[in-house]
Amino acid sequence: DPLVCMNRTTTFSIALACLLLQPPTPVAAQSGYAVLSNGDVAARFNSWGLVGENVSTGNASFEVPQGTGNDPLFSSALWVGGYDAGNQLHVAAMMYESPSNGDLWPGPLTNDGTASTTQAVSTAYDQVWCVNRSEIELHTAYHNCLADPNCDANVLFPNYQTPGSFLQWPAMGDVSLGYDIYQAPFYDFNSDGDYQPDDGDVPCIMGDKACYISYNDAKPHLLTSSPPLGLQVQMMPFEYLTGNAALAQTVFMRVHIVNQSANTYTDTRLGLFTDFDLGNYADDYVGTDAQRNLCYVYNADNLDEASSGGPGYGPEPPAFGVVVLKGPLVDANGLDDAPSNTLPAWNGHGFGDQIADNERFGLSWSRYFNNNAGPQGAPAGQMDFMNYLGSAWLNGVPQSYGGTGYSTNPNATPARFVYPGASDPLGVGTGGQAQAPWTELSAGNAPFDRKMVGVMGPFTVEPGEHMDLLFAYVYARASTGGPTSSITALQQRVDSVIAFATTLGAFETFETDPFYGECSGTVTSIPVAADHEHLELFPVPAEAQVQVCVPTALTGEVLVVRDALGRVVHVQRMLAGLNTVDIATLSKGLYTCELTSAKLRYTGRLIKE
Repeated sequence: DPLVCMNRTTTFSIALACLLLQPPTPVAAQSGYAVLSNGDVAARFNSWGLVGENVSTGNASFEVPQGTGNDPLFSSALWVGGYDAGNQLHVAAMMYESPSNGDLWPGPLTNDGTASTTQAVSTAYDQVWCVNRSEIELHTAYHNCLADPNCDANVLFPNYQTPGSFLQWPAMGDVSLGYDIYQAPFYDFNSDGDYQPDDGDVPCIMGDKACYISYNDAKPHLLTSSPPLGLQVQMMPFEYLTGNAALAQTVFMRVHIVNQSANTYTDTRLGLFTDFDLGNYADDYVGTDAQRNLCYVYNADNLDEASSGGPGYGPEPPAFGVVVLKGPLVDANGLDDAPSNTLPAWNGHGFGDQIADNERFGLSWSRYFNNNAGPQGAPAGQMDFMNYLGSAWLNGVPQSYGGTGYSTNPNATPARFVYPGASDPLGVGTGGQAQAPWTELSAGNAPFDRKMVGVMGPFTVEPGEHMDLLFAYVYARASTGGPTSSITALQQRVDSVIAFATTLGAFETFETDPFYGECSGTVTSIPVAADHEHLELFPVPAEAQVQVCVPTALTGEVLVVRDALGRVVHVQRMLAGLNTVDIATLSKGLYTCELTSAKLRYTGRLIKE
């Protein structure tokens, strides 16, 4: 369809469309779980979002390095808590539970505000789908050959067959039943608006091997006894096959959350719970590197003995941690918030970069709790979980600086970060009052079976709002110097992982760009038609008006402009050719624009200055 605008290069991008939601045949997907095993890590991911634990046996399943029989992690999962307009608390959490006794179960939710689903849909999604990059590259090369009259596919690709994993990829939901049309991400090889692997379409993944998981909290919450939030979560853990040890021993995890409910949640906190079990779980210490947004575990002495969990790491034991690479957005205010030595700017991202409303949280709090009873023990009800998603112990006593972090002294210094070592030299986590370094080792604590929660927030979540997040589980081991040397090695490795993560397209992908639309760098050879790329708006940035060039095929379609929270702030029916959009009344910031037809979806961005 030729453009009828001024003579400039204008591009459009076709939307990804998908298969109807139906129970996938179990050729390539793994029912209930899959073990992501590509680098030097073999990590289990369950279909309801639980990381690590084998709930059938009660054993850890996050082996690093592969073949050693040792696991630095027992289980890990997201926690979310917030208040609705009636000040009712909603919390969804998980520690070790399955769908039969927890808050979460597999599958997507409807997008009509009811945030509902059915047992049949949940059963269909009780699988974890995994794909190798090598399969994607081969499939793409084969279909590129078919499209090239000078290439003989029978010679170069004799007896080629589409991988079963591609045929099972759960690409799309049934819009007639109220689900989002886009579910698992894929590349549309021939830009026909349909997912057909035999036409060259391929799953869209990150890394050299990735898995896809879809789950939600729209069920009775048997762990927290809380009303559901109505959140849909799409998770893609991924690994790299490389000689670079920092990447080979790291598992990345991209998480995309959509509020499918009609509720606005305030004072929302997002936490990543981790039960660190570094080999022998009984002799562990934990800590926080507040500047690196890292929660970690290390051995209390220089020997990790054998235990019921495995042979133990032995002398010179490693350190292991989880780092927040891309946290949730700070609430929009139309400004480019300035860097500062206060939270969230101190360890967040996007501050002072000349872009409004792209600021993101780093760690806002870090907590630990013990595997026992008492005020520092395991949470039970919804308020216990919400306390741990902030700065209070189970009895409401604030976390304080020094010792075990628990003190009933009214003059104790409140502490946002537990055991930060020397990572908070300005006292950002203690109200701006610098403190002496504080670790479990310096406090002389007895080692124990510790759990940690790294928390981001608070922020507001509107109906239909998206959150796009990125984490990494990182392992490191020093050859000499004992446990503290392994902490140093872990910090150095995390620095490399952070630097690498900033090169991924997902690091800068904005919330309103759907999860399926970005898997940067996975396939570079897929042909894209010249008139099916991104919607172009100009000028960028703009003060009062933006020009949009529209092809004749989209005459009469509606342009939808959304702010950083995904709220619709402007709609306008388009004519063929050059259209003028008035943005004078919009606040400063970054906006996304969407123009759709029956099968195509075109997107772009504008910046109001």
